[in-house]
Amino acid sequence: MSKHPSSTDKHAERKMDVLRMLQSSMQSSMQGTLPGSVQSARQGGSAIPLNELAKRLGVSVSTLRRDLRELQEAGAVRLVAGRVEAPGSPGAEMPFTLRMLANREEKQRIAIAALGLIQNGETIFLTGGTTILELAYLLPGQRHLTAITNSLRVANALLDKPGIELIILGGRVRSGEQTLHGLLTEWGVQQVRADKLFFGIQAVSAQHGLTHGQMVEVSTDRALADAASQVIVLADHSKLGRVAAALVLPLSKVHILITGSEISPEQLKTFRAHGAQHHVNIMVV
Repeated sequence: MSKHPSSTDKHAERKMDVLRMLQSSMQSSMQGTLPGSVQSARQGGSAIPLNELAKRLGVSVSTLRRDLRELQEAGAVRLVAGRVEAPGSPGAEMPFTLRMLANREEKQRIAIAALGLIQNGETIFLTGGTTILELAYLLPGQRHLTAITNSLRVANALLDKPGIELIILGGRVRSGEQTLHGLLTEWGVQQVRADKLFFGIQAVSAQHGLTHGQMVEVSTDRALADAASQVIVLADHSKLGRVAAALVLPLSKVHILITGSEISPEQLKTFRAHGAQHHVNIMVV
């Protein structure tokens, strides 16, 4: 499989860049640290003029408008009088459907590598997340497995697949992500055990470990990790070197980290150094 981004990947990445810039704008406007050219052009709030955003992205305004129309239909942005703004709060997650498109070829390579770690007859946990969903699409891969998940998207991908005994953890549904969390979910986790946890995460730092911006997911993710013999993290290169608000797990709790060859040499060196210290196997695919 090609390691070069397709036109679809580039299109999705540009839309992701738009949302990241808007989130950064929201955070900076709260702190009064926006660049002067943007600050002076704005009339308040976190809106960015279209021409300024197009310049920063290196695309034409007409190209940007096409991207923004798609984002607006998804409810991710608002267009107001030649400006664009994010309707959510600073640090809000990107829409799942958009994240699914970003770095998809890399995520598929990671999923293939993860599939190779699963043995016939094993019981596995699958969390939510776009790379985990790519793995679910590949299962069972000529295996007989028990799959336990708190993700409705993953459950839908596994429904009626021969060779899969599917267990869905109950709990409160987090809309958008379609994952289950809370006391009922954690009680369900306590009743089962798994050979491996395949774990998707928002941010992975060699120093700060696995972190997430959504507090509601933290206790469920920790419970899953405690109930598994092995924790295997699936993270494309864009997740590495990032830190979110809530600590989920330190790197020492991870057994294997699988990422793409798009990781920078500097980051790879850092993760391998910390991985050796904490006995974490770093797989680059």
